[in-house]
Amino acid sequence: MSRYAVRPAQRVVVVTGATGVTGRATCAALLARGERVVAVGRDAESLRELSDELTGSDDDEMAASLDTRVCDLLDGEAVRSLAEEVVTAYGRVDGLFHLVGGWRGGASFTSSTDDDWRWLSGNLVDTLRHTTLALHDALLASGRGRVAIVSAAAAAQPTAGNAAYASAKAAAETWVAALADSFGGQDATPGSAAVVGVVKWIGDGRSATAPAEVADWLAGLLDSDATGVNGSRVDLFARP
Repeated sequence: MSRYAVRPAQRVVVVTGATGVTGRATCAALLARGERVVAVGRDAESLRELSDELTGSDDDEMAASLDTRVCDLLDGEAVRSLAEEVVTAYGRVDGLFHLVGGWRGGASFTSSTDDDWRWLSGNLVDTLRHTTLALHDALLASGRGRVAIVSAAAAAQPTAGNAAYASAKAAAETWVAALADSFGGQDATPGSAAVVGVVKWIGDGRSATAPAEVADWLAGLLDSDATGVNGSRVDLFARP
């Protein structure tokens, strides 16, 4: 089997932010299911560590199913090139799990800075715009494409110190809702879906959502009914 061969039952899933804790868990869950994973990050060394962690040094079937790619998702042209390379290599893309995150906040509303906003809007919104625009047609053509982000409860319940973060998360959710509308349009091929998962925070502890829980939810979306999930906003945390 060549490096780029895809078994008939395999789905090709792009995971951005792959070297973060949730990205790592998601790549592991997808590989365990037998999917082809294209793990995207901005640091080559971190991606090598991810590959070693998930597949070891042996050239086995799982190692052959993980493809790591370095890309600066803030660079729209670089993202378009990445998308073209992935589609050329595999012939299709069946999923995009966009897990690029980050937080900045302050003690008060007025403590928010221009630098905070540039950083948050870049990481949480611009990276999402670039990847979804570049992969939109391939995901639609899949007939079973899935796109998902992990948002925060703060987007719907902002606090003064969280103004910039909550606003950027809300903007990302709005972008995914628009993508869902594109997937569900009259001229669209039935079967693709865009979804938002919502956490309070990711980690261990009360009201937290563990990375493995997020990963399992994301992997499960691949087998979900598109009409039932497209455009949905799903709580991934336990309510009191």
